[in-house]
Amino acid sequence: MESVASRFVDLIAAAPAPFSAGGVFIYGIGGVTLLIVFARIRQWWVARGDDTTFGELLDQETLATGHDEGSAFDALAERHRNAIAPDAIEWESRAAKVGEEWTQTLTIAAYPDHPADGYLSGLFELTDVSFDLTAHIDPIPQARARDRLQAAADDLQADADLERSVREAYLHDRAAAATATYKAVENGQRVFEQSLYITVRAETRSQLADAVSTVRATLREPPANLEPATAVCLQDTALQSAAPIGGDALGRGSYALGGAVGALLASPHSPTLLEEGGVEFGVHKDTRSPLVVDPFAREDGYAMFTVGDPGSGKSYGAKQNFIRSLEQSDDRIGVILEPLNNWAGVNEALGGRRITVGGTLGLNPLELKPTPEHVRNARGEDASILKERRERALSFFTNAFATRGVELGDRRTTLETALIEAYDRKGITEDISTHHRESPTVRDMLDVLAKMSESPEGYVVRTAAEAEKIADDAVWLLDQLRPFAEGGQFEQLGRHSEFDIRDESLVYLDLAEQGGQLGGHTSLLMELLISLVYERAKETEKEVVFVIDEARYLMKDAATLSYLETIFRHHRHHDLSIRLVTQTVDEFFEHDIAEMILDQCAIKQFHKLDGMDPEWADEFGLNHPQMRFVQTATPGDEESGYSQALLGVDGEWRGMEVRALPREHAVIEHDPGTSDGPLSDTNAPAHADD
Repeated sequence: MESVASRFVDLIAAAPAPFSAGGVFIYGIGGVTLLIVFARIRQWWVARGDDTTFGELLDQETLATGHDEGSAFDALAERHRNAIAPDAIEWESRAAKVGEEWTQTLTIAAYPDHPADGYLSGLFELTDVSFDLTAHIDPIPQARARDRLQAAADDLQADADLERSVREAYLHDRAAAATATYKAVENGQRVFEQSLYITVRAETRSQLADAVSTVRATLREPPANLEPATAVCLQDTALQSAAPIGGDALGRGSYALGGAVGALLASPHSPTLLEEGGVEFGVHKDTRSPLVVDPFAREDGYAMFTVGDPGSGKSYGAKQNFIRSLEQSDDRIGVILEPLNNWAGVNEALGGRRITVGGTLGLNPLELKPTPEHVRNARGEDASILKERRERALSFFTNAFATRGVELGDRRTTLETALIEAYDRKGITEDISTHHRESPTVRDMLDVLAKMSESPEGYVVRTAAEAEKIADDAVWLLDQLRPFAEGGQFEQLGRHSEFDIRDESLVYLDLAEQGGQLGGHTSLLMELLISLVYERAKETEKEVVFVIDEARYLMKDAATLSYLETIFRHHRHHDLSIRLVTQTVDEFFEHDIAEMILDQCAIKQFHKLDGMDPEWADEFGLNHPQMRFVQTATPGDEESGYSQALLGVDGEWRGMEVRALPREHAVIEHDPGTSDGPLSDTNAPAHADD
């Protein structure tokens, strides 16, 4: 043992010094050899051990999500790369083809002396033009700005003093304006160098020309009052100046005071539509400014039309707008009419009265209520309230026959005679003091027709030959009106009305018992209820907000449309805002009368609608970009938190996003029959689909 230790000591003593030439070589070779040996051992150890990879430790859902996120980032990177540095650019003197898109960049040749706040708001309101606007704003040192402005004012004043022509007054005015600007800077106003570039984009050359013309006209008109100019033969430099990461390579700047810069920056934030007394329909999709509209302020009527695919957010938006309209004023009455039980929660949350119609609840189509004095005073002296009521009743019977494919024809005279006598038997005459008496019913008319069939002589006007036709007509009418008798399909329409909406501030007329059946009984009941609401609007001095959901149920019958069109023509005279909500637009173009109804809707709101093709777009006056916006609008769902819609007010269109406040969402999504407080605070998302 001692010998081994002695030899080890001798070996160490004989080893060369580490930093000698021989030591560096020997120790270097030894170190490399040890590293190789250790590497081989580690490689062998890993090979014989667990070869599980990191990816195998993750579940498939996580891997799939990672793959999707990676693909999304790759696509985003590709879009950014194409936007900042497209593959190829074709330069022309007045335009450029950037990738697959045509562009033309405009500069501003002249600015107004005193720009209005938000003077570019008109440009941001355009929904049919794709453009980029870049503003370069650089502050100028105060001392340098004063020197430049003083020199400019002195030059103008000198020119004005030397001029002896009609131009002298102009030069004096310019000199005075330059002097006023100099004084403002002396008093602390900041000075900036400002330049604007607008790059207009389109898919084709012809579309680009139209878009540029629209932008030019908008910039020249008030409130902008700018003079745009095309960067001729400088499109490359102008496009570089308009790039989000580029500087002002073209150098078309001009001096602007701080107030002018503030007016520019206010442009994308100025309200695009802000009417006093209105409600917010949504926020502009580009400027994020509110769109506040008062339906009762329209000159052409207060009606509104909302359309969208199922799940597009149309019903959600209609409910939100209805809630806001009622909350806007205490002098408003709300009425809901729909056949699918979709508004029950909203009505219950707002504390409205729910009236289920169509089962056994009586509804009298001949009912006549006393007319308020203020309504009578607004009518002409020769107006006949009773005659108008009889005309509406006759229209109802005509439509009732039409829904069953029966034509009244020349039997209308006999029916009218029976109707007149039914009112006479109740003591109701042209004298308005008799209108409080009990109204006749359809079954009272059946009694009159029975008498006419048995004793027609009492109804002859001139000759005895009339008696046979009167008797035949009466028998025919008795048979056709059989459904209104006890036990008939329309028996509830043959009795006195068993409900009244005159004392209610919010009424939900529920037609859910019709089971969503189109036409026939449903459309007939809806017509009667619309008439009931119209009469209520005529009586009250309050404004009436009347929502008709699933309006397509009314559009199939030409006879029903005739009566509905009459109400639409007169609705604004009685402060009645009718709001139609539907899924399709086809039914509004099947009959000329339906188109007339649509034309009287001053406000139109389109949510996502796949069926919006060029034909329908032309009917509504939409251009191609507006049509595409409707086709690709974001539908309402909890993930996005909003839905998109195209809002048309008096023929002007704006794209918007519809969002709801948490308390509004609680009302819209309220489940009828639950004990939860309908207006309680909630953390629910701000939007949901239909």
